[in-house]
Formats: sequence, C-alpha cells, structure tokens
Amino acid sequence: MNERFVVIDLETTGNTPKKGDRIIQIGMIVIENGQIIERFSSFVNPERDIPPFIQQFTNIDEQMVKHAPVFAEVAPKLVETLQEAYFVAHNVSFDLMFLQEELKMAGLPLFSGPTIDTVELARILFPTSSSYKLNELAQKLQIAHTQPHQADSDAEVTAKLLLALFEQLRALPLVTLQQLQRLSRDLHSDLSSLLEAMVMEKMKSLHDERSYMFYRGIALKKPTTSVSKQQTWANDTMSFSGFLEGSHTLPLADYEQRDGQWEMMKIVHEALETSQHAVIEAGTGIGKSLAYLIPSVFFTYEKQKRVVISTHTLQLQQQLVERDIPLVRKIVPFPFQVAVLKGKRNYLSLNKFISFLHDENKNYDVVLMKCQLLVWLTQTETGDMDELNLSSGGRLFWTSLEMDEESREEKYNFFIRAKQKAKEAHLIITNHAFLLQDVTASTPLIPEYEHIVIDEAHHLEEVASNYFGQQVDYVTVRLLLTRMGKSHEDGSLYKLNQWFKQQGIDADTYFARCDQIITDLEFECDELFRMIRRYALVRKTNEITGRCRYRFQPEKEHGRQWEAIQELLWRVLGHTSQLVEYTNQLYTFFQPFNSQSDHHYFTDVSLFEKLIRSLHHLLEADDPMVVRWIEAEAKGAANATTIYSQPIQLGEFFADQLFAKKKSVVLTSATLTMNNNFTYIMSRLGLEDFYPICRAIPSPFSYEHQAKLMVPSDVPAISAVSIEDYANVVADHILQIADSTNGKMLVLFTSYELLKLTASALKDKNKDETFVLLAQGMQGGSAAKLTKTFQQFDKAVLFGTSNFWEGVDLPKEQLSIVIIVRLPFAPPDDPVIEAKSEQIRASGGNPFYDLSLPQAVIRFKQGFGRLIRTSKDKGVVFVFDRRLTSASYGKYFLASLPPVSVYEEPLESLLQKLKEWL
Repeated sequence: MNERFVVIDLETTGNTPKKGDRIIQIGMIVIENGQIIERFSSFVNPERDIPPFIQQFTNIDEQMVKHAPVFAEVAPKLVETLQEAYFVAHNVSFDLMFLQEELKMAGLPLFSGPTIDTVELARILFPTSSSYKLNELAQKLQIAHTQPHQADSDAEVTAKLLLALFEQLRALPLVTLQQLQRLSRDLHSDLSSLLEAMVMEKMKSLHDERSYMFYRGIALKKPTTSVSKQQTWANDTMSFSGFLEGSHTLPLADYEQRDGQWEMMKIVHEALETSQHAVIEAGTGIGKSLAYLIPSVFFTYEKQKRVVISTHTLQLQQQLVERDIPLVRKIVPFPFQVAVLKGKRNYLSLNKFISFLHDENKNYDVVLMKCQLLVWLTQTETGDMDELNLSSGGRLFWTSLEMDEESREEKYNFFIRAKQKAKEAHLIITNHAFLLQDVTASTPLIPEYEHIVIDEAHHLEEVASNYFGQQVDYVTVRLLLTRMGKSHEDGSLYKLNQWFKQQGIDADTYFARCDQIITDLEFECDELFRMIRRYALVRKTNEITGRCRYRFQPEKEHGRQWEAIQELLWRVLGHTSQLVEYTNQLYTFFQPFNSQSDHHYFTDVSLFEKLIRSLHHLLEADDPMVVRWIEAEAKGAANATTIYSQPIQLGEFFADQLFAKKKSVVLTSATLTMNNNFTYIMSRLGLEDFYPICRAIPSPFSYEHQAKLMVPSDVPAISAVSIEDYANVVADHILQIADSTNGKMLVLFTSYELLKLTASALKDKNKDETFVLLAQGMQGGSAAKLTKTFQQFDKAVLFGTSNFWEGVDLPKEQLSIVIIVRLPFAPPDDPVIEAKSEQIRASGGNPFYDLSLPQAVIRFKQGFGRLIRTSKDKGVVFVFDRRLTSASYGKYFLASLPPVSVYEEPLESLLQKLKEWL
C-alpha cells in the first residue's frame, strides 16, 4: 500500500468559516510507504481577534499569531503537498471545510482528492473505546501527546494513529476485510481501494486464523477455554481471619491504609459467614469495592459457595471488572473465576445480525454500525452490547439485533455462553434489574446462589419500581408500525414479502390484509394518543416546566372523553389481534425455512402486541397499590404522550422474595442514612423484621480541613419571586463566584426548566466568553461526555440535573466549587410521591418525614459528595436554598453531612472568606 497520505490539523477561531472564523495554526505530516517523511507547522495570522475561550482551549494567544504569515502565504505549500494524496484528519469534515474556505479566499484551487477521517476509522476498529477524542485514543495506543489542541502536536498524533489503524485493519481476518470493503462505499472516508489492496495482499499469502471461528460468512473470536470450578480451588490454607491478622496493608502501589475499609471487610465477611443481612453506609473514600470484594472472594474460597455482586450503573460494573478484580487477584493467595451476567436483551443475536448485514440499507448510522459489529465480533467473547460505543443513530437499531426470549441459535448463543461461564464462577457480577428478573423468574436465570452484595443499594427500590412498572409511549408504538411498513414499501413486512416471492410462495391475500390492518392501526393509534393527551391536559392538577403529569385511576375516570378513549382502545386491541392472526398464518408458510433465515417482521409484530397489551393494562386494570399517570408536553406534538405505572410499596416484595429466600444480602452505598439513621431504607425495602447488621462507616477524609459549606443570605426564596427573576439572581451569583475563584464549578439543579433559564441568563452576562458554559440538555452528549469536555477547560461552569448528582468524579484540579441551587425535594406534581404519600398517610405515618425528607437528604448527600473525592481535594459547597438554615427540617440535612463549617452571610462576605481559604 504505497499511497501518499497528508495528515492535517487546524486550530481555528471558532467553528464556522462562513461567519468569519479563520485558521490560527496549521500542522501537517506526510506519510509514504508507511513512514513519516515530512513535517510542517506554522501559526497563521487570522486577521481578527481570537475569542477568550479559544485561547483557553488551545493556549494560543494574540501575541503568538501577531507576526505569523497570513493563510495566503502558506497556502501554496499546502496545495503542492496535497497533490495526488489522501487528505487525512481527525474529524476530516471540519478541517477540510476550513481549508476549502481559506483556499477559495486565497484564490487557489480547492482540494478534490480522497479523504480519510481517523475518527470514523477508529470507531470501526476500536468499537469498544469509551471515547474517540484524539488525546484519549493516543493514551489508549500509548502515543505521546505533548500539547493537545495545538496543530503540530495533534497532526503528529493523528499520523501515528493512522498508521496504528492500518495495522489493526491488516490484522483482521480475510472475511471481515471483505465485508468491510463491500460496506466501505457508503462510509464518509474513501477506504474502498485501500481495503481492496489489503484483501488482495491477504489472499496472496497464508495467514494464521486459528484464533477465529466462522459462522455464515462472518469471523468470530474463539472463546478462551475456562477452568472448571473444581480446579480453581487452591490448597493454600490461608483464611480470612488469617488475612485480618496481618499488617492491615494491601500489596498495591500508593495504597493508603484506611481503618474504615478494614472495618467494612469484617462486617461483610461476618454477614456472609453467619448468614445475616447487612446494611452498610460507606463514606466517600473508604474504598468500598475492595471492602466487599476481598471478603466475598475469601468466603467463596472457604465455603465453596458462590457470591453474586449486583450494581446499578454500567460504569461501576466496568470498574469492578477492569480495575478492582485485577487488584483483588494481586491480594488474595488463590485463583478465582469471575463472570458477568446480564439480561438476554443485552446480547447480540448472530442470526439477526447476519440478516441485518445483508439488508441493503445505505443509512450512514446503519453502515457504520455494521462495520463496528463485524470488527467487534473478532474481539468479543461476550457479545454484550454494553461493550460497544455505538452512535446514537446506531443504538436505535440495537433492539432489532438483540436476543429475544425465543432465540433459536444454540451453537453461537452469547447468552448461553455467559450462563455457562457463570456456572463455573465464584463471583457473578450483574445488575439490579437482572437480579430482580432472576428473583421473580419461574426458572432461575442466575446459577444457584444464596449470598449477595448489592452495591449502589439506594437505587434498588427505584430499579424495582421501573422493573415492575409499565411504560408505553406514542413514539415507540409509531416506530414499530413504521418498522413493519407495508408489503410494497420499505420495512420488515416488505422484506418478508420479497422473501416469499423468491421462494415462490403465494401469500398475497395475507400480505394485503396485513397492509390494511397496519394502515388502520397507524391512524387509530395516532388518534388514541391524541385523545389521551387532550384528556390529561384538561384535567392536569399541576404543571411544572411545561410538562403535564396527570395521575389517573381507571376505575374512577368517567365522562364522554374517557368512554371514547376506551372504545378506541378496544378497536386497537381488535386490530392487533387480527394482525397477529394473519402474521401467524404467514409464519406457518415460513416455518420450514426458519433455520436458514431470520425475518424481523415476526419479532416486530410480537413486540407490538406486547406493547398494546401493556397499554390495555395501563388504561383498564384496577389495582390500588399501583400508581398510573399520563405525561405530555403542553407545547409538544398533539400525540407525544407517555402512559406510566409503578407499584407504590415494594417492601413486602423484597421481604418475601429477596431477604426471606437468600441467606445473606449485604446492601451498601455511600448514601443510605438520614441523620445516621437507617429507618428510611429499612422501611422502603421491607427489612425491619430481619434485624440486619447496620453500620455507618464515616469517610476517612478530613472535611473540617478540606471543605466548607456556604449559604448566601442575599438569594431570595424561590416562592417570593418569579422563576425568571430567581434564575437571573442565581446566574449573577454564579458569575460572581466564578470571577472570584477563576476556577471550575459544577452547578446542580433539581429542575431542568430552572437550569435552562439560568444557563440562558448566564450566557447573556458572560458576553466576553471568559467562562465556557456547559449545560445538560442544551449541549449534545451524555453526562460522561459533558464531564470530559468540562475537564478540557481551565475556566468552565457545568450545569447538571439528575445523573450529575452522583457518579461524577472530578479531582480538585478539575473542581473546587459545587453549587446546589435548591434542596432536592421531589417536584410537587410527582405522581409516585403523591401516591406513596397517600399510602403512608393511610397507615398513620407522616409522608414528609417518612418519605419526602429522607429522599431529599440522601440526594443532598450525593450532591455534596461530588466535591471531595480524594484526601488532597479542597473546596466549597454553596447552597442557594436558605431553607437549609431557616426551615425546621434544615437541621436534618446538616446533621447528615460529615463535620463541616457552615457560613451564612451575604455573597460578597462569603467570597472574601473563600479567597482567604482557597
């Protein structure tokens, strides 16, 4: 492969050349015959100002470009170098767009050759990478990256990345390269001829492909043979008590001895050993993962009994597998097996993927996903989609590729493989949802176990509520109907019809009936959701942030509108039954061939029927222990509506199905108590009658010296002013704190509406863009992506709600200020809180003190916990809600925090204290 590649990176004054943004630095690397043969870089005078946030991002200031050449002076060198070469960049569309605009302004010919985007190529070849940012890929491949966001350094790293990606491509098995070459015509990068050359090269020589197995034209990684359980038990006689008698240090680099960690180890082992349940609140910094993993592993070694570890977030699951388990292997003196087991729908169905692979769908997200999955199958042993980093567009298609309950494949069934591995494991890592599925299944899904550690246990009730609840929304209903399509237009019904024609089977009558029924269903479902939305909007009891939530009880609803909804619902049910009947007829023709072919239409109809049955249950079933509600955007589309249900009380379920049936369940989290009391979590989870071991182990951090809590006395009560005025005051205060600290801060909101208003007000006040503003929901991307972007700037403010209150870890150099705008009480129109409150009141309790307050305190502790993540961190939590110090219940929030100094004064005086302290 002797082509010439010119790798270019540009730094610019902004994102839009057509609005006057210009290049400020160029980096260029030339590659021939797999070697770097030339380097060129230059600052460029943009003949305009460089915005402050660009200076902050690139470390390129006005002085550095003042005497640099203008673009027209360096342009001839670029044009000459690019002759008969591939233009390569990391996000090529950005760099090429700028280059073309500058070339046009300089009166030079535009580039018309082939291009390669290293982001796209990295997505395909590293489908499990958590990020495709240049510095993170460099870290992954151990490429030195001395000055990120400077063009010369970025171009050098991109060139080395390109060479590493070509090596990855060459290492792929022949069939995978052939499939990629077929798909490459619909990618953005011009890879087709390069892949063709690699295929030809591979076909001419022998390659060892024994590490792969082949199934219906695709290459799969051969699973490593696991050691059977009996063989893994060592003869070493070391026991946990012997381990505890040691030096209370662990053989790990930079290990800090923490008494709380050893105390927690003892409690976990005692609970497992004596078949007791335990509830352990482990303060930040204790190292709770090791504190439950080490005694669990010793217990499995000593008793030869399996332990299941359940977590809520994928992030913690990955941390356990990738970071903590390898550490435990260094600590304990015997080998042990670990398996990860999840619900069936987490795993790829190979037959569905092969059918999907041969679909002639030219959609870019689909083509990219096919390429990613082809490469991933040569790397994965699990087939677990959580390993993948798919585009948001690609994720939409996963549901048509996941295993379903009726999956027929045996030989290459990833779920069966995962279950087999779990049978041989001492520790099984799973998630709360799958644990609940196992507990309620008629046939166990997890191999036999009696001992569980539940981490992130404060989420257990919420996960169970969602698991036992139901949710049906118009978008999903419409998506399934669109996916089915008609027999004469694109969709799964059309593909099935084409297949029937190829087989010479005459089933036109059945296809015609299915067409008619799907047309009727499209109209009637649209109308049904319109009626439900209108019904809710008229009756809404409260409306917050433009979103209507109406709690309904089917047996108490009445009137002509409700009767019309019921009548239309029964019509939809009738049509769905007819669709199932005709689909079953088609399946009788199809069945003799089903081992050779897999058609999505049958799955689509099955999913649609389940969805409509759920809708029927939501709108007509009668159960006083279930809360039902309708949600709609007041200004949204006329049919954009979701209907939900959740159980009100799950304590009895947990008591009967979990705690009574398992010998030992250890619940742990950093936030389980209110005021050092476990009453709330015990009552919600039905633990009172089991008398578990209860222990709150404080954080080892010195909060008296590392943190302060400040309450500005000049912020108005939100009830005293309009939400717009309140947002304006909050924005003023945030800007003053930002100016004073010159650093970075996380601002936590309980309401997205208030977040939006405050971010907008702050944007107006931050006209010189001194601070980079990042706001959840206003910038694209997940919480993790926003956090990574936040880390790239020296002066940044990050606004977040919901998932930013926990799980965001930013050390001191990244975060020294956390602002909690309001105490995190659930909104007053929350139907679940309302229903639970009624139930508590009916049984003689106090809904505020038994439910709302404990929930808010635990959430508040999570927000406070964002600040101090290591023993070296130092910072301040500002609380803009004066109820913390003025309301009678404020003392419960303060008493639930570690010892910390509290100041309540006007902001100016607090900022003076802050300057002196920081």
